[in-house]
Formats: sequence, structure tokens, C-alpha cells
Amino acid sequence: MNTTPPDLATIVQTEKKFLGKYTVPVAIILIVLGFLGVMSPVIMSAATDGILAAILILGGLTWVAHSFQMHAHGLGDWLRPLLLLVTGGIMVAMPSAGIASIGLLFILYFAIDAYRNFTRPKALEAIGRGWFIFSGVADILIALLFIVTWPQGSLFLVGIFVGVNLIFDGITLIMVRNTPIGTTTS
Repeated sequence: MNTTPPDLATIVQTEKKFLGKYTVPVAIILIVLGFLGVMSPVIMSAATDGILAAILILGGLTWVAHSFQMHAHGLGDWLRPLLLLVTGGIMVAMPSAGIASIGLLFILYFAIDAYRNFTRPKALEAIGRGWFIFSGVADILIALLFIVTWPQGSLFLVGIFVGVNLIFDGITLIMVRNTPIGTTTS
């Protein structure tokens, strides 16, 4: 098994093959959804909660089917599907709790990303060290924003951050679409 990460040309080629002629329409949809999310962050937060709840519930139902198929009888075989179903059900029944939980996940993500950004420059020596430090400081500030406003702030912040991410994903798709295969940027 090859454990080396692919180069940029391979990534661009894979993305182009995956979406094909639908790259630009998908990018536009992502950008529009992102702007709608930034304009209506509460709706985007609720949609994010609903999508994650649906994924958890579908995962739980899949594990239930798998456990039945395997004739599982032990408690350990049923804990995973039960946890997935209960968690997804709570997120549907109490969306504000689900959104607050997503806010906690964002805090964890930004704290880990800040750590990675602060420790990464040591491995890369002087290459982009300042940008890694800048990104780490930004990660800490965002994590602090979530911490200080949690749980009520998650209602708005989750939607805003998901919306901004969708906008950047759409822009990235357009950039990938317009990148000639085989060229790399430094």
C-alpha cells in the first residue's frame, strides 16, 4: 500500500474526472448555498444539524442491518448502532442541542488545527512559517469565539462557518476546473 500523498496534478485530475462537465454547476450551487448560509446562519445551522442527524441515523440503521445479518448477540455488537440512532434522534428532536454539539466539535477542530499550524513550521523549516503561525493564531481566535459564545453563539457561528466553507469549496472547484492538468503551483 502506497502511503505517500498524491501530488497536486493527480488531485486535480481526479477531481476533474469525478465531476466532469458538472464541475462548474456544482461549484455555483456550492457558492450560492454558501452565500445563503452566511445570510441566514440559523437556517444553515439547522440544515447542518439535520444533515448530520440523517447521516447518523442512516449509519445506525446500516449497523442494525449488519448486526442482524451477522446474527450478533453480544451487547457490544448493538452499542454502535444504538449510539448512532440515539445521537441522530436527539439531534432531530432537539436541534439546538445538536447545533451546540457541532459548535463543540468546531472548538476541538480549531484547537487541533492551531496545534498543527504551530508545530508544522518546525518540520518545514522556513517555508511559509509566517503563514502557519498566522493561521494558528486565527484558529485560536475562532476557537475562543466559539468558546465565549457557546452554546447560544453556535446557532449563528455554525451556519456562518459552514456557509463560508461552501463558498470556498465552490471557488476551489472553479479553480481546479480551470487548472491545466500536469501543472503545479508552488
